[in-house]
Amino acid sequence: MNETDEKHFQRGQRLLREGRQGEALSAFLKVIEKRPDAPESHLEAGILYQQHIGDPVASIYHLRRYIELEPATPEAEKAKQMIESARKDFARQLPGQPYDSAMDRLDLLEMLEAVREENQDLKRQLATLRQSVASQAGSGQDAASRVAYSPSQRSGSTTTQRTPTNTATNSTQRSPANGTTRQYTVVTGDTLTRISTKVYGESGRWQDIFQANRDLLPNPNALQVGQNLKIPE
Repeated sequence: MNETDEKHFQRGQRLLREGRQGEALSAFLKVIEKRPDAPESHLEAGILYQQHIGDPVASIYHLRRYIELEPATPEAEKAKQMIESARKDFARQLPGQPYDSAMDRLDLLEMLEAVREENQDLKRQLATLRQSVASQAGSGQDAASRVAYSPSQRSGSTTTQRTPTNTATNSTQRSPANGTTRQYTVVTGDTLTRISTKVYGESGRWQDIFQANRDLLPNPNALQVGQNLKIPE
């Protein structure tokens, strides 16, 4: 079935025409939950989150998913422009403290986007597992074989189906090659992404640093000048 033929998609379009944006968003999200390929629903959700809900992080996620699925369309270019607008909206929403500059705010936005995309990825894996278990139950297998099958699928989905959507998400999958660490002293203006760029040459490994220093950092924005951080090799 084409996405536009889905009953929830058609209901969402009807609700939009009636000016019931909140209900329309729920309908489009149901299409996204059901289908891995729902570019039109992602686009509608991205627009609604930005223009009616006021959630720039959610808007950026859905607009990026549309661009991934439909990169060659005119709407993809419009989606890119909307992403830039949403990033600015996010920066304006944050208070001036404790973030000292717009760059720090955008660093935080990247972290939030990474967490949101990872959460959506896990939801899709869970939906796949549920479908697999339901299929096994319908095939007439006995209960013991179904119970044995479920953990196997859960393990397999984690290693074979998950595809990281950006650098920040991918960094959570890495582990130090040899378990050794080195020290880094925090200076004025440092953020985890900036430190990652300094020591690794890429900003995406900020979570490696964060996880290695959970005893010092209750959250990614708790850096203090003079702290000595462990840097995994």
